[in-house]
Amino acid sequence: MAATLDCVLEFAKRLAFYCVHQVLKKHLCRYSSVRSANAPEIIVELLVLKIMKKKRLSVVLIASEDWIPGMMEFIPGSSPDPLILFRILADRYGIDVEIIDPVLPKNIPILRRHTVYRGVDPFRALKILFFRRRVDMIVGVFESSVVVLGLLRRLMSFKPKLVMWDITPDEVWRPRKWLQNIAVPRLDHLLVLSENQIPYLARRWGVGERAIAVWQHVDTDFYQPEDSDRGGPIFAIGDDHGRDWPTLLEAFAPLDVDLVVKTKAKLKVPSGARMRLKQISERLSFQDLRKLYANSSLVVIPLSETLNVSGVGSILESMAMGKPLVISDNPPIRDYLEPGRTADVVPVGDAVKLRQAVLTLMADPERMRTMGRLARVRAVNLYGSEAYAQRFAGALRSF
Repeated sequence: MAATLDCVLEFAKRLAFYCVHQVLKKHLCRYSSVRSANAPEIIVELLVLKIMKKKRLSVVLIASEDWIPGMMEFIPGSSPDPLILFRILADRYGIDVEIIDPVLPKNIPILRRHTVYRGVDPFRALKILFFRRRVDMIVGVFESSVVVLGLLRRLMSFKPKLVMWDITPDEVWRPRKWLQNIAVPRLDHLLVLSENQIPYLARRWGVGERAIAVWQHVDTDFYQPEDSDRGGPIFAIGDDHGRDWPTLLEAFAPLDVDLVVKTKAKLKVPSGARMRLKQISERLSFQDLRKLYANSSLVVIPLSETLNVSGVGSILESMAMGKPLVISDNPPIRDYLEPGRTADVVPVGDAVKLRQAVLTLMADPERMRTMGRLARVRAVNLYGSEAYAQRFAGALRSF
């Protein structure tokens, strides 16, 4: 049996070699600086061996909200590319990802209250349990996507590995806390966005050794530095619960500066404030949001201390745009920063230190330019699509 298998593999290798040899030889000899007649054969042989050595992985990805419509409607250049990660995973790392959106309709009243409810979706879970039994793994985004699978997998002898991608640890909101307590202990692996979360997972559920930090990613092709007026306003952005707007407004109240804040939150400006505040509450296109980053002189991300990576999206977008940053020291965000080089970091809730950091940075335009340049380099090298796909693929294959 083993001898027969070896013969089949050798035949497949030689057939693949023959099929691509002529095309590659023509192009490689034309463009390669190595003019040896054997160069194309050597390169093709290495490619074939590498492909045959690694089995392609089949992955089903499920989230708590619809992803497919946004991918279908995507127009290049209009927004960050929602497809690029999955293209790289398939083309370079042999990982084929099938996305299955929730089946439950959005118009059910309770499902409109929060995406966590729609993510539970027992109908989608049953579809996977019956019809995706031969895949290698299921990757669910957040706990609600994997909770039903976690409960039923042993009962139905479901063999694919169960992985959760991203977690917002919750000790307050009962629905999420309950779902996490059910789902997390039943997972095979977790992909988290910060090393800081792993000790917490170990303390609360005893699953720290199952977690790998893959960080977050940003489309550094969409978010790129633009020529703009360095004397533009200071920009702050965010709608999640981790934003500390009272500290930001207290810090900026005595300053003679223009401050643009993109948030739906109700902002209470201190009496006698000198700052000129412009709040943008309406939803913006990605292109308009990018313009706000581009026109700003620096970006400030005021954060409370949280268990999740609050602020990470805005931080990475700012870094990719080459903007200097002042950020509150929320522990899960530390993976993304080089304090003093790519951002100035201040204690959480300290309005005085935040004000001093902003004034000190604004007084040194050369340092602002250097910080923005270093931030862009870090964003591309560590959090760009290419780097992220390599890290993500390495994690999946390690399972």
